[in-house]
Amino acid sequence: MRRAVLGALALAAFAAGCRGGERDGSAGDTARAPESAGAAVSAAASAPAAYRPLAPLDVTHLDGRPADLGQFRGRVVVLNLWATWCIPCRDEMPELQEMHAKYAADPFDVVGISIDEGDVALIEGFLEEFDITYPNFLGDGPELTQALDLYPGVPHTLLVDADGLIRAYWGGRFHPFEPETAALVERVLSEAQ
Repeated sequence: MRRAVLGALALAAFAAGCRGGERDGSAGDTARAPESAGAAVSAAASAPAAYRPLAPLDVTHLDGRPADLGQFRGRVVVLNLWATWCIPCRDEMPELQEMHAKYAADPFDVVGISIDEGDVALIEGFLEEFDITYPNFLGDGPELTQALDLYPGVPHTLLVDADGLIRAYWGGRFHPFEPETAALVERVLSEAQ
Protein backbone atom coordinates (compact mmCIF):
# COMPACT_ATOMS: atom_id res chain seq x y z
CA MET A 1 0.00 0.00 0.00
CA ARG A 2 2.77 2.41 0.95
CA ARG A 3 4.58 1.75 -2.35
CA ALA A 4 1.39 2.44 -4.29
CA VAL A 5 0.92 5.78 -2.52
CA LEU A 6 4.56 6.74 -3.06
CA GLY A 7 4.34 5.69 -6.70
CA ALA A 8 1.23 7.80 -7.21
CA LEU A 9 2.91 10.81 -5.56
CA ALA A 10 5.99 10.39 -7.75
CA LEU A 11 3.86 10.17 -10.88
CA ALA A 12 1.91 13.29 -9.87
CA ALA A 13 5.14 15.22 -9.24
CA PHE A 14 6.47 14.18 -12.66
CA ALA A 15 3.24 15.16 -14.38
CA ALA A 16 3.22 18.57 -12.66
CA GLY A 17 6.10 19.89 -14.73
CA CYS A 18 9.84 20.10 -14.94
CA ARG A 19 10.47 20.16 -11.21
CA GLY A 20 8.69 19.36 -7.99
CA GLY A 21 6.19 21.90 -6.75
CA GLU A 22 5.69 23.66 -10.05
CA ARG A 23 2.52 25.63 -10.34
CA ASP A 24 0.61 26.04 -13.55
CA GLY A 25 0.00 29.78 -13.31
CA SER A 26 -3.36 29.45 -11.61
CA ALA A 27 -4.83 32.23 -9.50
CA GLY A 28 -2.68 31.14 -6.57
CA ASP A 29 0.51 31.99 -8.44
CA THR A 30 1.95 35.38 -7.57
CA ALA A 31 5.20 37.12 -8.14
CA ARG A 32 7.55 36.70 -5.24
CA ALA A 33 9.87 39.41 -4.08
CA PRO A 34 13.33 37.86 -4.27
CA GLU A 35 14.24 38.73 -0.72
CA SER A 36 11.38 36.69 0.76
CA ALA A 37 12.54 33.13 0.23
CA GLY A 38 9.71 31.62 2.26
CA ALA A 39 6.26 33.01 1.54
CA ALA A 40 4.94 34.01 -1.84
CA VAL A 41 4.02 37.68 -1.74
CA SER A 42 3.16 40.25 -4.32
CA ALA A 43 6.30 41.96 -5.54
CA ALA A 44 4.33 45.17 -5.84
CA ALA A 45 3.92 45.22 -2.05
CA SER A 46 7.64 44.98 -1.31
CA ALA A 47 9.69 47.98 -0.33
CA PRO A 48 12.30 48.92 -2.96
CA ALA A 49 14.99 49.08 -0.27
CA ALA A 50 14.76 45.30 0.07
CA TYR A 51 15.50 44.48 -3.59
CA ARG A 52 18.75 42.66 -4.17
CA PRO A 53 21.14 42.99 -7.10
CA LEU A 54 21.20 40.33 -9.79
CA ALA A 55 24.25 38.18 -9.07
CA PRO A 56 26.90 37.89 -11.78
CA LEU A 57 25.98 34.86 -13.88
CA ASP A 58 28.39 32.65 -15.78
CA VAL A 59 26.78 32.28 -19.20
CA THR A 60 27.97 31.82 -22.77
CA HIS A 61 26.66 32.63 -26.20
CA LEU A 62 25.27 29.63 -28.08
CA ASP A 63 28.54 29.43 -30.02
CA GLY A 64 30.48 29.01 -26.75
CA ARG A 65 31.91 32.53 -26.45
CA PRO A 66 31.72 34.01 -22.94
CA ALA A 67 28.80 36.42 -22.49
CA ASP A 68 28.33 39.34 -20.13
CA LEU A 69 24.78 40.05 -19.02
CA GLY A 70 26.07 43.46 -17.91
CA GLN A 71 25.34 44.55 -21.49
CA PHE A 72 21.69 44.87 -20.41
CA ARG A 73 22.45 47.27 -17.55
CA GLY A 74 20.30 50.38 -17.85
CA ARG A 75 17.44 48.35 -19.33
CA VAL A 76 14.57 46.46 -17.74
CA VAL A 77 15.04 42.72 -18.26
CA VAL A 78 12.75 39.74 -17.98
CA LEU A 79 15.29 36.97 -17.40
CA ASN A 80 13.96 33.48 -18.12
CA LEU A 81 15.75 30.22 -17.28
CA TRP A 82 14.45 27.40 -19.46
CA ALA A 83 15.19 24.08 -21.17
CA THR A 84 14.04 22.41 -24.38
CA TRP A 85 12.70 19.39 -22.47
CA CYS A 86 10.57 21.49 -20.12
CA ILE A 87 6.87 21.54 -21.10
CA PRO A 88 5.99 24.76 -19.19
CA CYS A 89 9.02 26.41 -20.82
CA ARG A 90 7.69 25.46 -24.25
CA ASP A 91 4.28 26.86 -23.29
CA GLU A 92 5.63 30.25 -22.16
CA MET A 93 8.07 30.87 -25.04
CA PRO A 94 5.51 32.32 -27.50
CA GLU A 95 4.29 34.79 -24.86
CA LEU A 96 7.86 35.79 -24.02
CA GLN A 97 8.45 36.43 -27.73
CA GLU A 98 5.23 38.48 -27.84
CA MET A 99 6.44 40.47 -24.83
CA HIS A 100 9.79 41.04 -26.55
CA ALA A 101 7.99 42.43 -29.62
CA LYS A 102 5.58 44.55 -27.58
CA TYR A 103 8.39 46.42 -25.81
CA ALA A 104 10.87 46.55 -28.70
CA ALA A 105 10.89 50.37 -28.72
CA ASP A 106 11.45 50.62 -24.96
CA PRO A 107 14.56 50.12 -22.78
CA PHE A 108 13.41 46.55 -22.22
CA ASP A 109 14.70 43.09 -23.07
CA VAL A 110 13.56 39.53 -22.67
CA VAL A 111 16.65 37.40 -22.12
CA GLY A 112 16.66 33.61 -22.04
CA ILE A 113 19.20 31.27 -20.50
CA SER A 114 18.95 27.64 -21.52
CA ILE A 115 20.21 25.10 -19.01
CA ASP A 116 20.31 22.36 -21.65
CA GLU A 117 23.48 20.30 -21.86
CA GLY A 118 24.89 18.78 -25.00
CA ASP A 119 24.04 19.55 -28.60
CA VAL A 120 23.61 23.28 -29.19
CA ALA A 121 21.88 22.47 -32.49
CA LEU A 122 18.94 21.16 -30.43
CA ILE A 123 18.64 24.55 -28.68
CA GLU A 124 19.00 26.47 -31.93
CA GLY A 125 16.32 24.27 -33.53
CA PHE A 126 14.02 24.88 -30.57
CA LEU A 127 14.47 28.66 -30.84
CA GLU A 128 13.84 28.49 -34.59
CA GLU A 129 10.73 26.31 -34.11
CA PHE A 130 9.21 28.95 -31.84
CA ASP A 131 10.51 31.94 -33.87
CA ILE A 132 12.38 33.26 -30.84
CA THR A 133 14.36 36.39 -31.66
CA TYR A 134 15.23 37.68 -28.19
CA PRO A 135 18.76 37.01 -26.88
CA ASN A 136 19.42 33.54 -25.50
CA PHE A 137 22.46 32.21 -23.73
CA LEU A 138 23.67 28.94 -22.20
CA GLY A 139 24.22 28.36 -18.50
CA ASP A 140 24.76 25.57 -16.02
CA GLY A 141 21.45 24.89 -14.24
CA PRO A 142 22.81 24.05 -10.77
CA GLU A 143 25.27 26.97 -10.83
CA LEU A 144 22.58 29.41 -11.95
CA THR A 145 19.98 28.33 -9.43
CA GLN A 146 22.58 28.51 -6.67
CA ALA A 147 23.79 31.96 -7.75
CA LEU A 148 20.20 33.21 -7.89
CA ASP A 149 19.15 31.41 -4.69
CA LEU A 150 16.44 29.45 -6.50
CA TYR A 151 15.32 25.84 -6.17
CA PRO A 152 16.58 23.45 -8.88
CA GLY A 153 14.68 23.09 -12.13
CA VAL A 154 13.01 25.36 -14.66
CA PRO A 155 11.32 27.56 -15.59
CA HIS A 156 12.33 30.52 -13.46
CA THR A 157 11.61 34.11 -14.47
CA LEU A 158 12.97 37.27 -12.87
CA LEU A 159 12.13 40.91 -13.48
CA VAL A 160 15.32 42.96 -13.22
CA ASP A 161 15.13 46.75 -13.19
CA ALA A 162 17.44 49.18 -15.01
CA ASP A 163 19.69 49.36 -11.93
CA GLY A 164 20.22 45.60 -11.95
CA LEU A 165 17.93 44.91 -8.99
CA ILE A 166 15.64 41.87 -8.97
CA ARG A 167 12.16 43.29 -8.57
CA ALA A 168 10.09 40.12 -8.90
CA TYR A 169 10.40 36.38 -9.33
CA TRP A 170 8.09 33.75 -10.78
CA GLY A 171 8.71 30.03 -10.27
CA GLY A 172 7.00 27.80 -12.82
CA ARG A 173 5.11 28.80 -15.94
CA PHE A 174 5.34 32.58 -16.49
CA HIS A 175 2.27 34.46 -17.69
CA PRO A 176 3.55 37.89 -18.79
CA PHE A 177 0.16 39.31 -19.72
CA GLU A 178 -1.73 38.58 -16.50
CA PRO A 179 -2.97 41.96 -15.20
CA GLU A 180 -0.83 42.04 -12.04
CA THR A 181 2.30 40.98 -13.93
CA ALA A 182 1.72 43.42 -16.80
CA ALA A 183 1.12 46.28 -14.33
CA LEU A 184 4.35 45.48 -12.50
CA VAL A 185 6.36 45.35 -15.73
CA GLU A 186 4.85 48.65 -16.85
CA ARG A 187 5.65 50.29 -13.50
CA VAL A 188 9.27 49.11 -13.49
CA LEU A 189 9.63 50.18 -17.13
CA SER A 190 8.21 53.65 -16.37
CA GLU A 191 10.85 54.05 -13.62
CA ALA A 192 13.55 53.40 -16.24
CA GLN A 193 12.36 56.04 -18.70
